[in-house]
Amino acid sequence: MALDPALEAFREYPIEPGFAYPEQIISIDVAEQRRLHGYCDIEPGLFGNTADPSLVSRLPIVMLSNTIVVQRPRWGQVHTVQRIEQRRPVATGEALNLYGTIDRCAPHPRGEIMKSTWRYIDACNKTVLVVRPDVLMIDPDGGSATAKKPGVAEADAESSLLWSKTCTPEKTVGYCEGTFNPIHDDPKVANSFGFRAPIIAGTQTMSFLLEPIYRRAAVDTLDVTIQFRRPVFWDDVLGIEAVENPQGYSYIRASNADGKVVADCTIER
Repeated sequence: MALDPALEAFREYPIEPGFAYPEQIISIDVAEQRRLHGYCDIEPGLFGNTADPSLVSRLPIVMLSNTIVVQRPRWGQVHTVQRIEQRRPVATGEALNLYGTIDRCAPHPRGEIMKSTWRYIDACNKTVLVVRPDVLMIDPDGGSATAKKPGVAEADAESSLLWSKTCTPEKTVGYCEGTFNPIHDDPKVANSFGFRAPIIAGTQTMSFLLEPIYRRAAVDTLDVTIQFRRPVFWDDVLGIEAVENPQGYSYIRASNADGKVVADCTIER
């Protein structure tokens, strides 16, 4: 099968520690933000003229995904962790220079975990955002993809239910438009890696988890670790819960209809 022209450049992007991606220019305009938020059932005006950090930090995942599609075409891929450090708000339409480096590839029972660091530099040459994603590259000859990850997501934290999110195939495909990971839109591919159905993009779940922070109040700085603990299928209904203290939310999680935590967000500030 011929490679999509949009992926041609990724022939030159090796999966190896120390590889530095070519500089990218990124800008999230209001129309694109509202389009993606529409697939997340987020109110169009919630962020105003501020770019949603989950959308600003989406490009690194797309870049890593495209690299895996080209360099390891038989392998699957799942976003497992996203660390976001925002040092100031990013305005919609603001152009930033993005620099990404693969830090290391660590062994995993299912294949390998690729760790990377991405820095967003503004016109004053200041770092305004740092994103550190982990991506599980799934060896097609490996074991089950759906084993739970232990940790705080299973803790009996006292939380309150905020609202629910209904996933659909249409929302999943719409959000992933322009990307090339078939695990999000092809049932046969999803099944081949042990999933009962296609899974939604990790960054879409990330939007679900950051939305409560901005519904409560706009923030200037943000330091969060988001862990994707179980697959979110394109027909799931998720409950969004939060633990609140006088300073705001300290912990937000998403649970499926079986009460299992699928993703959580630990907030440092």
